[in-house]
Amino acid sequence: MKIKQVFNGIFQAIFWVWNLTFLSIVYLGILPFLAGPLITATIAGVIPLEFSLTLAATIAVPTACTVIGTRLRKQPLQLMRLFYGVEAPLFLLCLIRLFLLRELTPASSQIIATIVLCIAAFLVEILYGYLGRIENVQNISDSQTSPSKQPLVFRAIGQKASAWLQLGCHSLMLIVGIWAATLLMYYALPVGTVTVAGFFSAVVEFFKFTWVSSFLEMFKYGSWASALIWIPLSFILFGLSCSLFVVMPSLYGFLYIHSGRKIWRSFAAQYGKNQALAGSLGVIAAWLAIFAALQQQPQIAALKMLATPPANDSSRQTLLAKSNAIRSGLVNAYLSDYRYLSTAGENNHIYAMYKSFDLPESAAKAVQNSYNFLMSPFLYQGSRSDVKKAEKLYGEFFDTEIQKGDREAVQHAVQSTSNREEAKAGLLNVNQEKVWLKSQEVTVKEKGDWADVQLYEVYENQTANLQEVFYYFSLPESAAVTGVWLGDTGDWNKRFVFTVSPRGAAQQVYNQQIVERVDPALLEQIGPKQYRLRAFPIPVKGEFSGTQTDGPKEMHLWLTYKVMRQPQGWAMPVLAEKRNIFWNGDTRRTIAGKEVKYSGKEAKDTWLPPFVTAVSQQQPIPRITTLLDENTISAKPLVDANYSLPQGKKFAVILDTSRSMAAETKAVKETFEWLKSNTAAKNSVDLYVASAAGMPPKLVEDLGSFDAGKVTFYGTIQLKDMLQQFGKLRGDKIYDTVFAVSDRRSYELSDDRKTSVSMPSPLWIVHLGGLPPGYDDATLKVIQDSGGGVSTDIKEAMQRVATTAASGKSAVNVVDGYVWSYAKTPKAKAVPRITDDRNEGFKPIAARQLIAALSKQKTANQLTQLDAMHSLAKTFKVVTPYSSMIVLVNDAQREQLKAAEGKKDRFEREVESGKEELTKPNNPLNVSGVPEPEEWLLLIVGAIGLLGIFLRQRRAKIV
Repeated sequence: MKIKQVFNGIFQAIFWVWNLTFLSIVYLGILPFLAGPLITATIAGVIPLEFSLTLAATIAVPTACTVIGTRLRKQPLQLMRLFYGVEAPLFLLCLIRLFLLRELTPASSQIIATIVLCIAAFLVEILYGYLGRIENVQNISDSQTSPSKQPLVFRAIGQKASAWLQLGCHSLMLIVGIWAATLLMYYALPVGTVTVAGFFSAVVEFFKFTWVSSFLEMFKYGSWASALIWIPLSFILFGLSCSLFVVMPSLYGFLYIHSGRKIWRSFAAQYGKNQALAGSLGVIAAWLAIFAALQQQPQIAALKMLATPPANDSSRQTLLAKSNAIRSGLVNAYLSDYRYLSTAGENNHIYAMYKSFDLPESAAKAVQNSYNFLMSPFLYQGSRSDVKKAEKLYGEFFDTEIQKGDREAVQHAVQSTSNREEAKAGLLNVNQEKVWLKSQEVTVKEKGDWADVQLYEVYENQTANLQEVFYYFSLPESAAVTGVWLGDTGDWNKRFVFTVSPRGAAQQVYNQQIVERVDPALLEQIGPKQYRLRAFPIPVKGEFSGTQTDGPKEMHLWLTYKVMRQPQGWAMPVLAEKRNIFWNGDTRRTIAGKEVKYSGKEAKDTWLPPFVTAVSQQQPIPRITTLLDENTISAKPLVDANYSLPQGKKFAVILDTSRSMAAETKAVKETFEWLKSNTAAKNSVDLYVASAAGMPPKLVEDLGSFDAGKVTFYGTIQLKDMLQQFGKLRGDKIYDTVFAVSDRRSYELSDDRKTSVSMPSPLWIVHLGGLPPGYDDATLKVIQDSGGGVSTDIKEAMQRVATTAASGKSAVNVVDGYVWSYAKTPKAKAVPRITDDRNEGFKPIAARQLIAALSKQKTANQLTQLDAMHSLAKTFKVVTPYSSMIVLVNDAQREQLKAAEGKKDRFEREVESGKEELTKPNNPLNVSGVPEPEEWLLLIVGAIGLLGIFLRQRRAKIV
């Protein structure tokens, strides 16, 4: 009797000492200081919701079990069953989910869900016993209960159904008990061995006072009294937890196996052994079948299928039919660091642990291998190199960046950890609603057949982090962008002014300033019509700005450009892509002096109207403008009758067969039908079919025999690669013009390779489905230098080519209803002529055409040519493909820009792919990532406290 009382006392002490210690630390020492900031940070998105919910569950489990324990206080044995069968495993599971597991996979989800189900079933068995017989249903005080006292859920299910459900859960409990007990046993021996040594080592470390600086920082937000209580309680909690963990594997396994057997016997006694055996084996077999299916990680098959490029159309079509499986596998490989604890090969902590006990190497490896087998749902079957391989193969197969093609999957994985996104707006921020467009105002000042347009926008951050606003947009090819400004307020006189700088120097300084989190803005031209606008930083939302109440609350941006009138009116910027920025029905919009109100889907989708109606109806007039005394640009208006189609010419047409072209299949067919009907009969047309790796490109000399409907669009081909394939196939053939038929393409897949392709003929790129966001500089150079252009329609491109040729050798371009021509007259021979030089406002438009003309000239010194074109851009304050506008706010930035402008690579611009470098989570199963035993105490003691410091410091940093 005394022995029983002793054990009852031990059981009571274990349960109540651990729970009361834990609850005292949490409710008295932590929550009073962290609850508010934690909730605020979760709402703001600083801390993922899943993290906060798991943290709340970690606190709720001991709290709920303590409440249940008060009703079981006279039953010590039940308290132990509650502690080791419910509270301890559930608490440990929450900690594992909080600190180790990231994004769950189907296999790991099955394991976690099964464990939670078994814990719930074990709790039901503690409280109510076997549910198959109402007379056996016990209430918490262990007395007989009537059917009316039976839980509503079980009464609703029914007596027999409840029994079958309980049998199924407890059958799985046998598997879970054996699996979890075996798994925990790997740690129980080492923990038991080092607990004492580690505890005393931690005590030694404690008295070295290495932790003082961290805790002094924490005291700023707490009190000395709570800290003096909190620290010793933490030591008690840590030591007690370690000692209890040593016996947990055997007790946990015993309790679950015993509970499973008890329910099985009760069911067999009521319904027969055959039904009990059939039910148990059926549930276990079904669970194992699902487990085996989920164990097949998809990247293995995907990487194997893409190991060798397909060599024919049949193989390509087979792979295309398996796109979903390939996508699943490549995404799983790319996100393996987030979805799995470790790779099987890098998981060596068990080996290192047992090797430290002088276990023979072969035996230590055997222990590690057996552990890997049990942990297989949480281990990646591959290597870390698969991440880069999957990213590359995804781009090659799906013709887009993985962060763009599967943005939601990547975002979810990133949010499952503490990884922070980069300050720059990347592919993961496309269409993200982080910065609200508070107001927008468009002002148009008409100057006859051209106008000055100003776009003024006000941005308001909706998050607790500094954000970047990012636009890809296009303007008419003859338009001239003349300015961009930033401001903390709407005061025009306090704006930060732009500087026209070489494109490479401007990009370099802008990116550096984002790293240093200083205000810049950058406006670049990345195509004949395409522009990129970036502004940083949009101040954090007011309630997250900390103690700084007088800082900026919003950002103001002004953009100006000059544009020729079109039949529809004055062209507005056309949005290609946006990042972070969003607008809605509450955005205040004023267009040309009139308030505009959008609603519903239109309010979210519409950035600007395509055109603003012109008030003046003045007809286009011829213009002649002289720039810098010796450069004459003329603009001659065109009517429909002036346009023509080519005759007697020899053309080459390059067809892009990248996978993204499949979405434009109808447009491809229509394009080639038009070519056959309107061009092939009057001109000579050779077709070059480009091809991704695996199949060679081919030349089709008889366009009439080509069937666009039978093309297999597969893989990815860069424009530079298409031109290289064309260069090799054409041999010594000479063409009047080369047309490349492509789609919007994936600018993000472009690279910075210098193209070695020489284009003796103008290169025109016809983009079906719309213009791409932009081009890499090497491709843009080929277009500009060859005298080519871009279009979205083959007929328009042909008309511009023919009309330019018919306009004489001085013609630079036929665009936006004008023929633009260039003539150079030496100063000594210059003669007076009638010009509109008094209209200074038109000169930037003319300067854009002059720079386009100069870009086509051949020169031995390219840097000298670029400097000359940049000098024109600076003089007339315009954005060009070679000169960007950057807004700087302090002298340090200006000095940095000056230094960058003096470098030889000042025009070397990198492709802004937008791909974010994701932080790789720590591998907790690799020996290099496992803390020493004496470090665990300080880690656990300081973890939650440092979380509070992190929240406050983060708020201070973003001010």
